[in-house]
Amino acid sequence: MAMRPWAIFRWVFLAAMAAVFILLAASNWTLVDFILPDGTAKALPLPLLLGGAFLAGVIPTWIWHVLLRPLASGRSARPPRVEHTQTSAPTSGA
Repeated sequence: MAMRPWAIFRWVFLAAMAAVFILLAASNWTLVDFILPDGTAKALPLPLLLGGAFLAGVIPTWIWHVLLRPLASGRSARPPRVEHTQTSAPTSGA
């Protein structure tokens, strides 16, 4: 089974983005002071800190999407509501 051209483009794009991410992470591997909620300071690498912040935003959003997906599919499965109006036969002008 052959892959569709858009699927090949998508995989090439994802591979390129992964390569750019790895290059940027390696070039920005500096320690950043991060203060934990209990007041202690930790030195974390910048890419790990940014990755954690990204996951802290994406994971709750993804869970919310997964939980609401059945509701959205149920709405689209229902037939549309049709309003029935009564019409009368046209009358003659006489």
